[in-house]
Amino acid sequence: MALRLKKIFLLSKKELKESFKSKEVIWVITILPLTFAIIMPLTIPLLEMITTEESMNTEDFDNFPPLVPYWDELNDKNKFLVFYTMIFFETFLLLPMILPLVIAADSIAGERERKTIESLIASPLSIWEILAGKLTTTMIPSIIITYVSGCIFMIISDLALYSNLNRLLFPNTMASILLFVFSPFLSLITTQSMIIVSTKASGMREAQQLGSLIIIPLYSFIIGETALFILVNPWWTIVGAAVLLICAFILLLINLRIFDREYMIATTRG
Repeated sequence: MALRLKKIFLLSKKELKESFKSKEVIWVITILPLTFAIIMPLTIPLLEMITTEESMNTEDFDNFPPLVPYWDELNDKNKFLVFYTMIFFETFLLLPMILPLVIAADSIAGERERKTIESLIASPLSIWEILAGKLTTTMIPSIIITYVSGCIFMIISDLALYSNLNRLLFPNTMASILLFVFSPFLSLITTQSMIIVSTKASGMREAQQLGSLIIIPLYSFIIGETALFILVNPWWTIVGAAVLLICAFILLLINLRIFDREYMIATTRG
């Protein structure tokens, strides 16, 4: 059955309005990006003040793979600051996983609590269209917030580091791949997983608790991919993104299989 894009757009628009009425959703999509994008990079000047050449072990970075093209030109203190900042940027990728967790939980489990999902399930929309609407409802704000926050993080970090490095750290290949390639796939997988969890969960709180377990293996995958990136070649990260895409497709098939209209209506009435 062909997807009716206009119907999907209208459903997403309606869902977004409902989600943004939730104080919990507003709290998370406001405070969390501010923490990752502004507060984290603002710790760099503090670290720069308390770190001295004398406190560095000159052998710490002797055999360390270069994180930037000018790595060998940096002293040990600046190498540490670059390393610290890039680790923070990797931690930043929790954002495209946490945002969908909250929004997607509200989109389905929250609707069940508000007793509004019955009318949606009983509508003439196909399962494909409902799922597409749920995906876009969660993915659009998550990706936009992640991209904007990532750019703010890079700008603040560059301002904080420029006096030491005398050049820009961002954008670089590693950060660009992680932000613009990895983060949408992470958001997509988290969203798909949360739809599965929310379909069976009794409420929004339960869906969020179960969905939080998704973040641990996903973040472990990021760490492994980043290590591979540093030690071998940045383009291996594309292979990692392909793996995530395959996982997202498998999750879509699972969603189509378990998204049952009768079950959803029965549990809502119960």
